[in-house]
Amino acid sequence: MMLTLAFDTSALPLSVALVDGEHILAEWTAAARLNHAEALYPALQALFDRAGVAKRSVQSIVVARGPGSYTGVRIGVTAAKALAYALGVPLTGVSSLAALALAVPPGVSGRIVSLIDARRGRAYAAVYRWDGDRLVRERAEGVIEVAALVAELADGGLRAVGDAPFGAGAGGAGENGGGEAAGASAREAAGAAAGEGDGAFAGAASARRGAFTPEAPIYWVAYPEVPEGAAVRAAFGARAVLVPPAWAAPRAARLAWAARYGLGEAVPPGDVAALSAYQPVYLLASAPERARAGEGGGGR
Repeated sequence: MMLTLAFDTSALPLSVALVDGEHILAEWTAAARLNHAEALYPALQALFDRAGVAKRSVQSIVVARGPGSYTGVRIGVTAAKALAYALGVPLTGVSSLAALALAVPPGVSGRIVSLIDARRGRAYAAVYRWDGDRLVRERAEGVIEVAALVAELADGGLRAVGDAPFGAGAGGAGENGGGEAAGASAREAAGAAAGEGDGAFAGAASARRGAFTPEAPIYWVAYPEVPEGAAVRAAFGARAVLVPPAWAAPRAARLAWAARYGLGEAVPPGDVAALSAYQPVYLLASAPERARAGEGGGGR
């Protein structure tokens, strides 16, 4: 057993999960707005009780390190550091944007645009694509006006491109302990969702691998929803695939998959100095943007 405890406090829905390799032992995601500082530890205890395992069985901890809610990310990272120190296990922080991208399974052609609402018409954003079983980041994480990002992609170019592989991965997430493995089941679910309005995956399960074409879809994975969705549809038409909210919502198990396939930064067990220095990504805005938005830059 390789037991991983993962939790996400970077957005309003609190999500916690226990994952053993590719199998979700238990997962719970809040359906209502909760105070993460009060709800996190009771949720973790309930998770262990439900899975029937002891806390000492945990071999690694994975946490969403942002961007997102200023307070929420700080609560999650602080709790993760404390638990990792107490249990003597490695801690891995995963970008909330990368975890969102894993809502689109491997085997599709097209860009994946991850968005987290930063308010005032802006979003924390990054652009990815699948290269076989590797998730490659094409646009560095940052804050951008959604309208500007739509125009940038519609023009066919990306002005902040990073060509380094962001890691390998497979997306999969269960809910409330039901769970489903990454891979084929995720692709089947994606195919089944085709043609369901805003949630259409447009046949993602059968999409070609490889280079983009002008007709390649652009998958918009957003939390809580795609800002300026009408502009997205107007710019891309049928190419715009708005991923269903149920897939885009934070899922702690997705963090575990991301960490397993190298999509995070790990702090080894016992490295107290590194653990102390480990910081969340509160926001990605420049100093002038922070000044305009106020401290937290759109965080809650």
